[in-house]
Amino acid sequence: MLEIKNRIEAAKANLRKAENAKTVAETQKATAEQSLEEVKAKMTEAGVTPETIQDEISKLEEKLQADLSKVERLIPTDI
Repeated sequence: MLEIKNRIEAAKANLRKAENAKTVAETQKATAEQSLEEVKAKMTEAGVTPETIQDEISKLEEKLQADLSKVERLIPTDI
């Protein structure tokens, strides 16, 4: 009878742990979903979508490289 009682208590403890893990996971999911919506809103403000952002990043990187090259050419090197 003691063994059955111990098994029941262990099952209860495991159930509580599972319930706590579920609560934590649900909270983390809600936070992640909120963060995702905030990022999407910022992307919309910037005029990009998840589908077009990589192209926009590439364009900006190319422009940055071109502008940096222009600045480097304007700096005298024979001083």
